[in-house]
Amino acid sequence: MEQIKRQRSNSVNIYDNNKKQKIQVDTNFLLKEVITCFEDLSNELIYEIFELLDFDHVYETFYPLNARFYNLITNSTLPIEVNLSSVSKSTFQRYNKDIILPNKHRIHSLHLSNPCLYDDISSPIHILPDFRYLKTLSLNDIESKCLQYVIPTLVSLPCLSSLSISSADNVQNKNSIYSQIIRLASLKYCSLSLKGSDDNELLLSTLDKYSPIEHLIIKYSIYTNQLYSLLSYIPQLRRLYVRDICNSWTTYMKPYPPILPYLTHVSLDSISMEFDQFQQMVIDMFHLVQVLYITINYHLGQMYINANSWEQLILAHMPNLRIFNIRLESLPRYITTENHNDNQVVLTNPTDKFTSSFWSERQWFFIQQFVHEAYGNCTTFYSTNPYRRKYYILGKEIHPSTSLNPKKSHLQSVQHLQIDDANETIDCKYYFPNVTTLTLGYGFSRTRKLIASNINHIIPLKQLTKLVIKSRYLSLTKLIEVLRFTPHIRILIFESILLYRVNYNCIQQNETFQLVSNTNMITNVTLKQTCNLDKIQLLVALFSRIQHLTIGHNMEDLESIVRFLLKKRNQNISQLCSICFRLVCESSLTRLRTFIESETLLTDYTLKKVNTDIHLWW
Repeated sequence: MEQIKRQRSNSVNIYDNNKKQKIQVDTNFLLKEVITCFEDLSNELIYEIFELLDFDHVYETFYPLNARFYNLITNSTLPIEVNLSSVSKSTFQRYNKDIILPNKHRIHSLHLSNPCLYDDISSPIHILPDFRYLKTLSLNDIESKCLQYVIPTLVSLPCLSSLSISSADNVQNKNSIYSQIIRLASLKYCSLSLKGSDDNELLLSTLDKYSPIEHLIIKYSIYTNQLYSLLSYIPQLRRLYVRDICNSWTTYMKPYPPILPYLTHVSLDSISMEFDQFQQMVIDMFHLVQVLYITINYHLGQMYINANSWEQLILAHMPNLRIFNIRLESLPRYITTENHNDNQVVLTNPTDKFTSSFWSERQWFFIQQFVHEAYGNCTTFYSTNPYRRKYYILGKEIHPSTSLNPKKSHLQSVQHLQIDDANETIDCKYYFPNVTTLTLGYGFSRTRKLIASNINHIIPLKQLTKLVIKSRYLSLTKLIEVLRFTPHIRILIFESILLYRVNYNCIQQNETFQLVSNTNMITNVTLKQTCNLDKIQLLVALFSRIQHLTIGHNMEDLESIVRFLLKKRNQNISQLCSICFRLVCESSLTRLRTFIESETLLTDYTLKKVNTDIHLWW
């Protein structure tokens, strides 16, 4: 499929694993082979194949082949899922004209995440009421001014059952958004990530509607009184996630506790209130909860490790609780040095306090770990069995687990694993069969050992789709080693990119480098720190299928980097269609536009600044 999508070229390069070299194959030959294979299939079987693929891939691959495929796609009644997260401007214009506008009645899912696309006059965002059968809407990195226009139009979508919104800038009036969302008659799932602080009041008292939302996700800070008020309008709620919940900073009259008879799963990712205040919230709203996940802010850690207090709270007010998952962190007292053992900040051993029959009978066991962070070292205390979180940090154990089970445990729920200590992968007692995102943490130190083979003992590397590099000491050679065994990664994020001791010319001649360059499927690369031209050239050579690039701003290399990335003869990155420059100054937008125009690097493009970022799309 990947080769077929490049049909505008006369030929494509395919890497022959047996001969260890690239071979050129005529594109017309590939297309003829595909047509020959599919011509013998029934329409019903072809439609079944289409259902297994993203519709934009179906369009790119089959729409132009011949009249039969054209008619199969245009005359189909299959629902269409539109994902415009990484398409080029020209592709969007064709796709919009050929598929979106003529088939508005077939579109069941719409995903937008390109800030430039919201401003495009032909964007689907401007005709949302026309998508009468839309069920799922995802708006990522949307500006607040656009959000104010979009939110009121959602009431005209009678089938909308899933809504996800993340703002690109600060949202001033969240109350208005809440009141509009509560009015959506079919909404069952709602995820909100709205930037910016809000006042301490939630004014929905005049609202006479109740939302059918069953799953609510709030990925920002919210005060307890705001949460009380909001949940009082969501009586059908079953699952709740709040990223940061804190007590009101002003004196207020506590709202009447909402009645939530169906709420069974609660996840509070960061609690900034004292234990007695948290206890009152449990009594008010979470007394019927069956599954509780909580993470406590570092300065409150000691307050939450009183085993007796937890026993009393659970016995008296949480009779249905069957999964209790807690995570506490202690603040590092000083910055990390090379000798990690000298800097451990250890909570007073809490594991020996959670060993009574109350905990063992429920199979709730605990452990304490040492973890490296960007701001220094800290320790975490968390429950291990049954482990139900999607995110897990593998660090150095300080105190042994309270569990007596010596067997290797399969943590089925974990989808994102962070490895903080490479040595912990050697004899790890856990296996993570469903991990798709891997983070190599700050504590992932220099090592001469093969790391891919050790990691593969605890996670199936071939199923990874996202890799995050936090470690400053991961060499390019080790990174390439990992990428060799992770062929399905699409997203790569560098939080640190030193790439020390790299001979750029020599390494590109390396056989493993060439193998990874020709086989990896990475399309989205983020470099959070400032990056110079040499590193950009190296990474482009390694990730030739890149479509979207985010880089830390470098005023000195700005023109040279842009010239290199946009020059037409640069065939290594022919699929690149968008760049985001992070943390730029106000004058950079004019400077960049002037440079692109003066060198005629692009003709049809969009350039816009959102907060401190510049987005370029063509």
